[in-house]
Amino acid sequence: VCLLAIAVGFCLQELSHFVFAEKTYMGSYLGAAKPWMVIVHSIWLMPLVIDCLTMRYFFLPKLFVSRNRNINVTVANPKACDELREWIHQNIPETPETTHVWPHKQEGTTGPTLALENDAAIMAAFRKVFAAHHYDVRPVQGMNEIYVTAVGAKKAMSSDAVFYTPHTDGPYWFLPFGSLYRVLVGVTPNTMVRTQFNLQHETQNQVLDIYKVCGFDYSRELHFIDHVPGETNKERRSLVKLHFVVYPKGWHWYGNLVAGLNQNYNTWARGNFLKTLRPSTVYEKTLAWWIWLTTYFNYLFEENVGWPNLVYILTSYALGPTPFLILTSFRHYGVYMCSFAFRQPDIAHGFLMRDAKLYKTIAMMHMARRLLPIISLPEDLPGILAACGGFAITIAATAQLGFVRTYFGSELGFVQPKWISGFPYSVIPHPMIVGQLLAWSSVLYWFGLRQEKLTNETITLIGAHMTCYVTHMVQEMLTSSY
Repeated sequence: VCLLAIAVGFCLQELSHFVFAEKTYMGSYLGAAKPWMVIVHSIWLMPLVIDCLTMRYFFLPKLFVSRNRNINVTVANPKACDELREWIHQNIPETPETTHVWPHKQEGTTGPTLALENDAAIMAAFRKVFAAHHYDVRPVQGMNEIYVTAVGAKKAMSSDAVFYTPHTDGPYWFLPFGSLYRVLVGVTPNTMVRTQFNLQHETQNQVLDIYKVCGFDYSRELHFIDHVPGETNKERRSLVKLHFVVYPKGWHWYGNLVAGLNQNYNTWARGNFLKTLRPSTVYEKTLAWWIWLTTYFNYLFEENVGWPNLVYILTSYALGPTPFLILTSFRHYGVYMCSFAFRQPDIAHGFLMRDAKLYKTIAMMHMARRLLPIISLPEDLPGILAACGGFAITIAATAQLGFVRTYFGSELGFVQPKWISGFPYSVIPHPMIVGQLLAWSSVLYWFGLRQEKLTNETITLIGAHMTCYVTHMVQEMLTSSY
């Protein structure tokens, strides 16, 4: 397999040289009858290979770390927001449902909207996430809209209920390298309505006031709105929703594809949405419920599993039992160690917690599948109690820290550092990892050495888990912020 991968990589490299008519260093010495230079050339390339494997923005972080790609900024052109605000006051009456207006089809809104599409602050915020020498960013005007909130209480069941339900706006999470961004621009004062992001830390939630901007991936970022307790707005909350497609630099055909697919979906979804703003017939009420139910179950799945993780798990399973075991037993260690090592750009903390918990659960299921059939009661009760004692130490440590600090909330800057003095931290150093080591050591001793029930594969698997825990503990000891 390795030789095949090397051959395929070499052929693709040479094909790229041929397609782009690029002269190669290898061609200079092979033509001069110096084949031994291949060895020297390979040795010279090794430092570059090692550098690529350890670079901050390459390889390991991209395999295991999810970055926070949301953008938050204040517009550089507040006049455009003021003009849109005035237009809304004069032209959009108060209604018990949200109002949606297409800004490029209305007199008085095209100019301000175009100004915001080209706003310097918004584009600068994009460039902090997507470097100009790697990505193109351009507007998708067919998806833009002016959004004005409803007056009165939220309806029990209409399409407006979706806004209060965690959701992603689009279905194209699987398109690689490209993203469709929805960028919300506040055009009226707001202190009441808050936009929350399920897979980000709560500090990333936004109360979008006038002139403020919040942008997020249309198909990948779970979000919803709720109300800040005790706050009220004196004016209807109004936004302009801008849209931008982001794609690899020069891949304009691909940018057009990403934009076109999302725009077509948005047009279809918008039609269904408008049909169910005031559902009266059986069909409209059924459609409203269907929209809400599919939104809700997609939210549950995305928050706890995630579609990319499902693809990874199914692909690992298709490769066979051994690849499935390896690829899904140890991935959470990569998430731990890479998140701890590569903290910038900002990490999406909710994605980190979801992925770590998911793959840790799968790893424990693999172990349970091997251990449960060999347990005999009551003779194995001492071994079980010893293992449970180790796991109890880990659980107690998690309870002392809370989930946010357990998953590096302090190290990543989401919460203030806090000295923990309660048990088990008052007695055991690094109790979360030490508890795991004690638990698996108990399993090895009782079921391996004493009872001789463990297969070589299971012993190796437990040893690999313990090695990963020790590696991460050493990493924390050597590179901790404290």
